Amino acid sequence: MAPTDKQSENLSYHEDEATLRQEAIAWVVRLHNSRISPEDQQAFEAWKAKSTIHLQVFQKVSAIWGDPDLHAAATQHAQEPSSILPQQSATPRRWLQHAGAIAACAMLFTMAIVHYDPLTWLQADYQTAIGEQRTIALPDGSTVILNTQTAIATSFDQTARRIRLLKGEASFNVQPDSHRPFVVESQQTATRAVGTEFMVRTQQDQELVTVLEGTVEVSSLHDHNLPALVSAGSRVQFEHGRLGRPFSVDLSTVSAWLNGRLIVNGVPLEQVIDEVRRYYPGTILLLNQPIRDMHVTGTYNLEDPSKSLSLLAKTFPTHMFNLANRFVILF
Repeated sequence: MAPTDKQSENLSYHEDEATLRQEAIAWVVRLHNSRISPEDQQAFEAWKAKSTIHLQVFQKVSAIWGDPDLHAAATQHAQEPSSILPQQSATPRRWLQHAGAIAACAMLFTMAIVHYDPLTWLQADYQTAIGEQRTIALPDGSTVILNTQTAIATSFDQTARRIRLLKGEASFNVQPDSHRPFVVESQQTATRAVGTEFMVRTQQDQELVTVLEGTVEVSSLHDHNLPALVSAGSRVQFEHGRLGRPFSVDLSTVSAWLNGRLIVNGVPLEQVIDEVRRYYPGTILLLNQPIRDMHVTGTYNLEDPSKSLSLLAKTFPTHMFNLANRFVILF
């Protein structure tokens, strides 16, 4: 199916999404926090009129800026008593509280924008928010389960069934159809199946394809090497620009997210925190260097990442600071 004009426009800006997002943030902050000149207003209107994407991203950023939870968290942070600041006169303290609120709001606002990734969502037919999972019934009877922060685009016709995994992780249960192969394309790989169940995860420069049932064919989109045949109970990994060989995995562990759980066995704490970050609607900082490499074994609830963080903090020699369930520091 040929892309629509809207899809083509979205794709043309994909590589510059970070720049566009930063420009939108800059305009929102300027418009909300200063008296802009007629020249600035004219420049803003010109920027907004460059494309529908400029306008849509600005609207999304504005909506995040106006989120009442964001400002409530900032106000709470500013009013927290601090042992670091000495007691001063009322006027300086009010000024410091005001400055603290602005700083905290800016911090939380930036965190929200980083998590949001508006241009990916504009291309998607289906998507999930942070911590959300969603089951989609596809037109051919197949189903897909989207994990946290995941987006897909679909294209079905008489010759093929294609899914683009734009971001995140998804599990596919494919209905057999020998005349229409089922192909999942991500940034680096294409996974072809007829009737099977498998998971695909994309993250930075790494992609993982794990087969729960049947067999799939995984190809690199960037070279002409032979594809890898991956059978049930195995996984193949694309990393450092190449597709590796399939290897066995414990399916109950790697598919635990389908039941809202994270199962780890002897995994460094830093890696466990990285995984919990995917489900946490904020920022987690691990500042306690000595505990980063300590190994973790256990089962954690991904539906309540704050509770999982509290459990980890009690298990290891560390302290936890939590700001409105949006900003956690382990120190």
